[in-house]
Amino acid sequence: MYDEMAIHRVRIELRHVVDHLATGGSRVMVLRNGVPVAGIVAVSDLLGLEKADQGRMEYHEHMSQAKLREMQWLKSGLDAARQEVKARIDRHGTRR
Repeated sequence: MYDEMAIHRVRIELRHVVDHLATGGSRVMVLRNGVPVAGIVAVSDLLGLEKADQGRMEYHEHMSQAKLREMQWLKSGLDAARQEVKARIDRHGTRR
């Protein structure tokens, strides 16, 4: 859950907002002209976001490496098939 607060109010009450977060209060969504522009969160929330982001990056790296291995495996299979066809042509002069 979060509270919404206009940016001009955040400027005036920043000390109170920070104290509120430090004591376990809810997050604050900062609004400019009624449009969300930022969020203020407790340090524990920020650390959690950082950990989740790191996990997401590691997952994507792992998936990229797996796709690369699969592409290399497929390429080696195609290369082997091409060599086999070429060898047959060289032996017999025609494709079978």
